[in-house]
Amino acid sequence: MEKANIDHIDRLILKTLQEEGRITNSELASRIGLTTTPTLERVRRLEREGIIEGYTAKLNKEAVEKGLSVFVTVTLNMHQLSLLEEFTNAVKAIPEILACYNTTGEGDFLLHVVVKDTKDYEQFMRTKLTTLPDLQRLHTSIVLNTIKEETNIPVL
Repeated sequence: MEKANIDHIDRLILKTLQEEGRITNSELASRIGLTTTPTLERVRRLEREGIIEGYTAKLNKEAVEKGLSVFVTVTLNMHQLSLLEEFTNAVKAIPEILACYNTTGEGDFLLHVVVKDTKDYEQFMRTKLTTLPDLQRLHTSIVLNTIKEETNIPVL
C-alpha cells in the first residue's frame, strides 16, 4: 500500500474511531469541528482507501475463557516456498492464534495464542501446534501479567 494522503482532520477521525468505534457520525463531526456530511465523506474515503480496515469489539479474555496469552517462537526445518505457504495456511486456520508474525532473529515466526489456562495450552500444543507442517522447534513464553496492551495506532 502506498503512503496515505491524510491530513490533521483525518488523523483526528482515526484517533477518535480507534477509541470509540461506535461513536455516531454527528458526535464525531462535533468533536472534529465539521458538519456531518463532510465527516461521513471523510470516513467513507478512509474506509475505501483501506486506511480503516474494519471495526471490532474488544473482548475481556477471561470472560470468554481465553485468559491465558502465550507467545510461541516457531522455527521451521526448511524454507521452501511451498512449505512456507502450507505453514501459513495452517496457522490461519487455527482460531486460537490471534497473530502470526514472520520475524528475524532466533525463530522464523512469532505466534500470539490465547487459551483458557496452562492445561488448555498443553492440549492445544499437542493437538495443533505440533502438527504444523515443517516444524523444527517451538519455544513457549507464557504471559504472567499484561503491563500494556494497546490496539490503537498513534496517528497524531
